[in-house]
Amino acid sequence: MSGEPNRARDPRLDFFRGLAMFIILLAHTPGNGWTLWIPARFGFSDATEIFVFCSGFASALAFGAIFLRRGWLIGTARIAWRIWQVYWAQIGMVLATALLLYLVDRQGWGDPAIRYVARVPLPPLFEDTGEALLGLATLTWVPNYFDILPMYLVILAMVPAVMAIRRIAGAGAVAVVLAAMWLAANLGLMDLPSRPWAPDIPWFFNPFAWQLVFFTGFALAMGWLPAPPVSRRLVRLAAAYVLLTLPIAWFRIHQGLWLPDDWLVQDWIAELRALSEPLWWKTWLGAARYVHFLALAYLAWVAVGPGGRRLSEGWAPPGRPSAAVQWLAAAVALATLPYSWIDEIARLSPALDGWLYHQLSVTATRWLGTDLLVPGERIGMVQLAHLLALVVLGWAAIGPGGRAFVTGAGFVRLVPVIRKVGSQSLAVFLVSMVLAQANGVILDRIGSGFWALWLVNLWGFAVLVGVAYLAGWFRSQPWRTRQAAPAAGPRPAPERGAGGAAALGLSAR
Repeated sequence: MSGEPNRARDPRLDFFRGLAMFIILLAHTPGNGWTLWIPARFGFSDATEIFVFCSGFASALAFGAIFLRRGWLIGTARIAWRIWQVYWAQIGMVLATALLLYLVDRQGWGDPAIRYVARVPLPPLFEDTGEALLGLATLTWVPNYFDILPMYLVILAMVPAVMAIRRIAGAGAVAVVLAAMWLAANLGLMDLPSRPWAPDIPWFFNPFAWQLVFFTGFALAMGWLPAPPVSRRLVRLAAAYVLLTLPIAWFRIHQGLWLPDDWLVQDWIAELRALSEPLWWKTWLGAARYVHFLALAYLAWVAVGPGGRRLSEGWAPPGRPSAAVQWLAAAVALATLPYSWIDEIARLSPALDGWLYHQLSVTATRWLGTDLLVPGERIGMVQLAHLLALVVLGWAAIGPGGRAFVTGAGFVRLVPVIRKVGSQSLAVFLVSMVLAQANGVILDRIGSGFWALWLVNLWGFAVLVGVAYLAGWFRSQPWRTRQAAPAAGPRPAPERGAGGAAALGLSAR
């Protein structure tokens, strides 16, 4: 077999896994407008791939050496112990979330028009409790919201088999077996039932397909796969693939929200998306989705530098935009202001809101011959232009010192916090799944306006950071203090009458 994997903790592993934890919180918070900006909205792959890939990489570091040093049986026992931990984590997470949502419904803490136990959904736990508990315990009931850890459990159970195949037949045989398993899953031959009362509905994350992402990370950490070379050609190829998939993946484009209805390209994109669905579907990890993740992972791997060097050193900041670019950005920011802050203007000043509508519609039609009101479904493009203009102006305004801080010292100070979240990913993930529902209830009560989203999401990030540091403190076992080394010289005999207590070092002084 190949040599033992490097036991040093790779900073890139915890950094990207920490980013995935923040994204997962956003993605699972109901009514969260920030989810429009997570990676899943712009491409086929999302934070799930990051989580699974990093879990595979971490599993190689944590368990691979045990298989190599202590043998297959002890390695399998270590995997079994981890499965036991994650299994009960899954049970506890489902029950904790169910209890929270039941209390929200019972106490009337949320929106009276919403039944919160149905939003996840968890009604079977209250309407057919016995059957639901049996399904929960046997993983034959896997509600869509709680489907990541069951997938992880099944994939973990594959690790001993993969290690055995590697030892008996080599890495090539492992690749053939895993690829065949992925293909069989995509052909619908290896589905698992997600509901006892509807066995025809499969798990949302098919573990026999998603193992391909897990074992890609596992094989890289074990040294079975070589690290890809840093090449401009590969960077351009990966970037081109990511950009080419954007129209098919981004809902604002493939749903025609940003394109005129009479443009044929809109129909072409929609038809291409429908035809290519088996290549990007999430349940069975379509080939285009897997390649999209590999492309993004490669770009990120190159961006952080060899060994993640830029995570500790930062980047050289881009210079100040030219005067022409700043004037253009200012013009765009002013022109798009009424659209980008339309809700806030309407709420704070109805009179100003009415005046703006009159000027953009009636006055513009009289003087320009066209109505300047942007259709509601296309406002998103205007808001994006406004945001980009503000970024350009802000970048110019903070000066050389501010720019150097953002890409240098400020970024470097933030990295350890993100890495801490990534290093305690299981504890953080469990809390985030419950916290996401709590944050959704808060948004239902206070609204999902601009400042409300900032408040709730930053609060959620702070909780994840606090959980990570608290979990790290508990894992350090501070109660296990080290005894000072005994002084040199002969050890004195215990005093007469002190008995066993003195012999054990328990006598009072």
